[in-house]
Amino acid sequence: MPIQPSAYAQTPVSTLLDEVGKGRIGFDQRLIAAIVARPEESVEALVAYGSKPAEGARLEIDADILNLLAHLPGAPAIDYIATLLREGFTELPSSMVKIAREAGAGAIEPLINAYRALEEDASGEVAFLLAGLGVHDQRIFDIILERLDFDMEDGAILLGLYGDKAGIAPLEKLLAEVGKNREIEFALEQLKHIAPEIPEPEIDFLEDYAATAGPEFEVLDDDEIVEFATSHEDEAVRLAALDVLEDLELPETAVTPLMALAAGSDTIAVRAAAFRALARLNQIAEVRSVAEATLEDSHAPAALRAASLITLLPDSVPAKKLRTYVEEFLANPSSRADGVHAMWRSREASYNTRFGAFLEDPDLAVRRQAIRGAGVCGDVTAIGKLRDLMLDDDVRKDAIFAYSMAVPSDVSPSRMRSLFKRIEKEAGGLNHDETTAVAIALDMRLEADGKEAIFLSEVEDADEHEGHQHD
Repeated sequence: MPIQPSAYAQTPVSTLLDEVGKGRIGFDQRLIAAIVARPEESVEALVAYGSKPAEGARLEIDADILNLLAHLPGAPAIDYIATLLREGFTELPSSMVKIAREAGAGAIEPLINAYRALEEDASGEVAFLLAGLGVHDQRIFDIILERLDFDMEDGAILLGLYGDKAGIAPLEKLLAEVGKNREIEFALEQLKHIAPEIPEPEIDFLEDYAATAGPEFEVLDDDEIVEFATSHEDEAVRLAALDVLEDLELPETAVTPLMALAAGSDTIAVRAAAFRALARLNQIAEVRSVAEATLEDSHAPAALRAASLITLLPDSVPAKKLRTYVEEFLANPSSRADGVHAMWRSREASYNTRFGAFLEDPDLAVRRQAIRGAGVCGDVTAIGKLRDLMLDDDVRKDAIFAYSMAVPSDVSPSRMRSLFKRIEKEAGGLNHDETTAVAIALDMRLEADGKEAIFLSEVEDADEHEGHQHD
């Protein structure tokens, strides 16, 4: 069973962190409040988890742990930071800098050990932390001089940050050798006119976390998502889980809990979402029977009946009845999104050019279904609107995929490559996820025409190559 937000305060911090690392708890203000309310227990648990994440962890949460430790006064976390740096942690978030500075002289030994454990070209961040500790120590000064010899501009910056006038002589000697250099000259100016230290402004490292956040569904197993859909106390989490389930091929073991949810006493929104999630299990007689009874119940809410129609499609509703139901649900704002959904899910050719009329609907859910339908059904009448929607942040990714599916083109590898470039230009560039969406869409068109897919493998090869470069 999921740990409910209402139980966070009574749950051991170590258990909460295990669940966060597994993606089962969202990192939000409710979780933060439960952790910071128990500082002694929390610091110990945070350092322990950061040093050795739980077996089965699916997410890296080092940045979140650092933010919490920076918020908790006097947290003895410098050894954890040193471990992160030795293991190749290449970012220096302000939370890490704060923890190191608060440790002061106590940070010198662990950070020097971390520095010596790394290759010279990978140890610059550790040297930066040492230089910024606000503590003068000959061992730190010697390391900065090493950096000056390895990379003179980096070393000059570190000497300026370190703030010891002993750095003037080596900088002046170096400047005489290399001639005019902005970084060296700036560092000299800093050291010759060392200003009184200004207290650093207090930073709230936890204020940007959302008030509420759900699980990371993309790392959860299907049965875990079913568990969240049927038993979490937050309706938003149940709805989000059901939305994910709608696109999964679920095992028959999901039927009983989802049927109980669809036919139970939850909100109409949750029950309707459960019906939609059952659509991929509509070959089971019990599912069809309950969905048919709901659809034919004229006293049931339209939103619930429309969702039960989705459960039955594409094969279990006669064409004449389908048209009657679709028109009824399209006419009602509470069921319109599922009415549009039913048009494309039904595979009825008569609906293939009707999606454009719903692309400007004030309801975002309706627009999303219309975009999806225009792509699935290749609605050429909607091309212009889809092109415009590619620049709408609310529906951009959906519109890019649909446009890639629907825009007219001869289907050949060369034409699809040209189309890829055209889509990229019209969308104002593509990020990684959008590139993948276009690749999938164009590959689907090639395969539907009996040709070999070419794009997705190229995207994956590029990802693998980039990963090797980072390694």
